[in-house]
This record gives sequence, structure tokens and C-alpha cells, in this order.
Amino acid sequence: MTAGMTAFYMFRLYFLTFEGEFRGNNEELRLQLTQAAGLDIEDDHTEESHEEEEHEALSGEVHESPWSMTFPLVFLAFPSVLIGFMGLPWDSKFVGLLDPEEAITLSSSFELNEFLPLAIASVVIASTGISIAYLAYFAKKIDLSILFAARFPKINNFLSKKWYLDEINEKIFVKGTRRIAKEVLEVDSKVVDGVVNLTGLVTLGSGEGLKYFETGRAQFYALIVFGGVLLLVALFGLQTPQVA
Repeated sequence: MTAGMTAFYMFRLYFLTFEGEFRGNNEELRLQLTQAAGLDIEDDHTEESHEEEEHEALSGEVHESPWSMTFPLVFLAFPSVLIGFMGLPWDSKFVGLLDPEEAITLSSSFELNEFLPLAIASVVIASTGISIAYLAYFAKKIDLSILFAARFPKINNFLSKKWYLDEINEKIFVKGTRRIAKEVLEVDSKVVDGVVNLTGLVTLGSGEGLKYFETGRAQFYALIVFGGVLLLVALFGLQTPQVA
């Protein structure tokens, strides 16, 4: 099932992107994509004047990229196609590189009668997915909106919303992160800043209070000492001696 779905949507992507008529100037399609992306249509229209020159620059014919961009893709296509021969089930170079003994075990235990049914089934399933994509998006022989969307509207809506992942990300991560950020801001502004401001306030208050005790007058200091002595005498004088 996974092989068939992968083959289908990859060739659907290919046919819609690289085959058929150029649709870059299709206003109806652009509005559909704008709505699907969750953008504001009015805001999009206000920017239309700024993008008018870009839309006019888009021609009605699709042209190939310059050779400076095409050559690396062509060059990388050859190893991409041939790399599969490095992992043959009866002679896997990858397994031999990692574990030579395991490669010998796999090679000796390989059974062609077990391999062929699985290989043929995989190719048939992938070919089926490619054929459906070809008939639906290139040859226009079948209409999947009638075969699937009309019969299964809920599933179609679920898939068209991309499994609601955008909505989930918006609520959990975007809005959730903003909510956490606001709470952190409250803690920072009230608790952290409050402790810092309180420390400064205590320092300022204690400094203001101590400056009255630092007058530089000997009489005032003697008065403080005398007051301290009287306080100690009063404290110790109030204590009643314990009888042995």
C-alpha cells in the first residue's frame, strides 16, 4: 500500500508540475491556492499591483532551466539509478562493507523463489500507482474527484486539510508558545523584576536610614554607645537567676 501510494503521489506531483499547460497565470487556481494556504484574499489583492509585472513576465510556455542547473541533475541521475545495484539481496555491497560475515550469510540463504514474488508484486503495485496518476493527471481519462471525493467527502476533506496538521501546529505550537511566552513575560516582569527592584529599594532605604547614624559627631556616637549599654543592662537585669 505504501509503495502504491508513494508511486501515485510522486508521479502526480511530476505530472502537475512538469507536464501539461502552464498554469502560473491561472487566476482561479491562484485564488484556490491562496485560500488553501489560509491567506487573506483581500490582502492578496492589495499586493496584486506590486506583483503584476511578475505575472506578466511569466510566459505561457514552460522552458527548461539553463544548463548550469540541468547538468548537476543529469550528473546525479546516473548514480541515483545505478546505486540500487549496490544493494542486491544476493550480493549486497553495503552489507559486505559493514559486516562481511553477514553478507556471506545473506548470499548463501538467498532464495530466488522467495524473492521473485515479492519483487514482482512491488513492481506491479508501484506501476499501478503510476498508471492511476497518469490516467488522472496527464491523460485526463479518469476523474478522481468523482470516484473518490464525491463518495468519501469526509475522507477527502480530511486529506485536503492535510490531516489538519496546520491547525494542530497553530493551536499547540504557535498559540501555545505565545501563551507560554506571555506567562514567562508575566513572571519576568513581576517576579524577577520585582526581586531586583525590591533589592534596590531595600538598599536605598537602608542607606537613607544609616546616613542619620553617621553624623561625624562624637557626642552622638557616645549617646548611641550609652543607649546600647542601657539596653544590655536592661536585658540582663530582667533575667531572674536560677536557684540551684
